[in-house]
Amino acid sequence: MNTPLENPPGGTGDHDGKVVLVAGGGRGMGSAVVEAFALRGARVVVADANRLSSSYNHYRSTDVGGFDAAEELAARLRDKGFDVTAAEADAAREESVRALFATVGERYGRLDTVVNAFGVTHVCPVERMELDEFTRVVEGNLNGVFLMSKHALGLLRADGGGSIVNFSSVSGRSGFAKVAHYCAAKFGVIGFTAALALEEARNGVRVNAVCPGIVRTNMWNYLLEEFTRPGETEDECWERMRMMIPQREFQRPEDIAELVLYLASARRVTGQAVSVDGGMSAP
Repeated sequence: MNTPLENPPGGTGDHDGKVVLVAGGGRGMGSAVVEAFALRGARVVVADANRLSSSYNHYRSTDVGGFDAAEELAARLRDKGFDVTAAEADAAREESVRALFATVGERYGRLDTVVNAFGVTHVCPVERMELDEFTRVVEGNLNGVFLMSKHALGLLRADGGGSIVNFSSVSGRSGFAKVAHYCAAKFGVIGFTAALALEEARNGVRVNAVCPGIVRTNMWNYLLEEFTRPGETEDECWERMRMMIPQREFQRPEDIAELVLYLASARRVTGQAVSVDGGMSAP
């Protein structure tokens, strides 16, 4: 979400003074979440990584520039009067995650919400998939949710509780060909979310997941390239994708951010996985 913010700092104020950490917030849906919390008065830490351990991702590279994007986003929002800082961290590396939460604790002394908005995808049929491909994609989606949640709990509990919002996907609800590793990870995020919610229900920590549908971010641009049929134009492929959605409208990063804001403040909602997909995953 790179459109200028229209409201003054503080916005509606329903998150005034709260400390929010958005992992994977440099671009795409994560950046929309960062802007939404900043607009509502939160102090936001946007964490992202410039380099990943594997090129099995939609950037097709280990150099992904996430932290550079996070710094640019934070600087732009600070210029508008918002309290946003950038931190470099790879959610799939425990030493990096541990250092991130130590920094947040030292700077703010509290934490109210953690949003795990990162994810990587990669296209390969199972028959040709190597174990390392499968493992790396699961690691980039599911391991990071585990590590971020594990190391967030101490800070969240210390101030009486808080919220964790994990990003799953429409692919965490339904299987899709040639992305079995991604589907396995995103189904896993939903199961992990439900289990952790039960563990933390009496500690004041709520844990929920969002399941985005087709959002025209870098990830879906990559998928479009992979799934365009011979002789099909890019516009024709997008139209075919759009016809998969019962509402016939693509989801926007702002739509996902709206749900994240709700889950961060809904005190009686935990253990849920909520879809924003225009009806794609309707039973």
